[in-house]
Amino acid sequence: MIVVFLPDQMTSPYQYFANNNITAADKPKFFNEINVPPYWVIEGTNDNAEIKDMGKVRGRILYQPNYQARIVNRVEWLDEDGQIRFVDHYTKHGIKFAQTVYDKRGVAIFKKYMDRAGKDVIYENYVTKDIVLDWKGKSHFFDSEVAFIMFYLQTLNLETQNFVINSLATSFAVLYNLSTPGNDILFWQEESHGNIPGNMQLILNHELQRNIMIHIPEQDEYQTITNQLADTKRKQIIPSGYLYKYKKKNRHTKEALIMTNSDQLLNIELFLEKCPDITFHIAAITEMSTKLMNLSSYANVKLYSTVDAETIERLYQSCDLYLDINEGKEIMGALNKAFEYELLIMGYNDIAHNQVLTAKANLFSKQSVGSEFIPTLLKITQDKATFAKHLTTQKEHANEVNKHYFNQQIFNY
Repeated sequence: MIVVFLPDQMTSPYQYFANNNITAADKPKFFNEINVPPYWVIEGTNDNAEIKDMGKVRGRILYQPNYQARIVNRVEWLDEDGQIRFVDHYTKHGIKFAQTVYDKRGVAIFKKYMDRAGKDVIYENYVTKDIVLDWKGKSHFFDSEVAFIMFYLQTLNLETQNFVINSLATSFAVLYNLSTPGNDILFWQEESHGNIPGNMQLILNHELQRNIMIHIPEQDEYQTITNQLADTKRKQIIPSGYLYKYKKKNRHTKEALIMTNSDQLLNIELFLEKCPDITFHIAAITEMSTKLMNLSSYANVKLYSTVDAETIERLYQSCDLYLDINEGKEIMGALNKAFEYELLIMGYNDIAHNQVLTAKANLFSKQSVGSEFIPTLLKITQDKATFAKHLTTQKEHANEVNKHYFNQQIFNY
């Protein structure tokens, strides 16, 4: 219900009602900082960690994805039979803000939210759907999440003429229950799979007190939805897109980055041999295997074992290509970071870790590495116009639009 790994300028019902005093000393919870009973141990990898009692797993520590290394998002505590009995949830400031309790079947039955002192603030019953808020010395009872959110909005004393939502679930239900008129925007970022959702039909049939324009950033989804509508309803659907704020500008250099915690870099030797003018920067946050370390015999490779955050940042700043050829798991949100730093992402179809950001034209079969992948890579690095073309294709695939177009779509309807 409530997200807490939010940007500092954003708030949530939990943050508002808990009113935690955040200090400069607060920091994310590292995996080995979780309190465990005497003689229990924590064993961690870069993917997750386990809490063990005499070798028996009694807990699992899940990290916050695409964040700093080994930062705790939640801890799943297990009973003697290995069944989840409760889960502790943590904020980006290292505060345990909630606990979800499960029955013997492994079904979540309620979740309680507490302030940093451990005092209960919000109680959410998953069975009855009720929510209880203890706030300013009084208990407030709500029969649904929608009623709770509406109370939250009233408490904030916000103007209710304009809302932007991206869900046809709870967010839409709140707008549906507002008695005041308004003009709102729905950013539809899901897949309809060929069927217009029921709540979207309510919008198109003007069955709300409010006018809602539907913006669809994904072009294929826009076509899927509008192809099913008459012209009168089609006017409510706006072809939108995304604005991306890049952290640097691509300079079309011959510097390629590979982030990995595995030594399974498909055909890496072939890349090193066939692309002598490209410098391959291979970085791992763990110690590298002998197999990877042996790559140092190539003049055009640089290895970074147990790389730190500062070096990672420097590599993204200095490289303009990212090769997604690691057969292991993605680490450190590598593909998102590559996109944010305007690196051209290329890789294999079969192991692509983020096809939302990787253009199909920049993905290749494993069998075509010598006939297509490497020749394309060489052509890109030898001709800046070709490099720029592939980078444009990547941005189009990610449905990027410019600021003028975005604002025009928002304000001209």
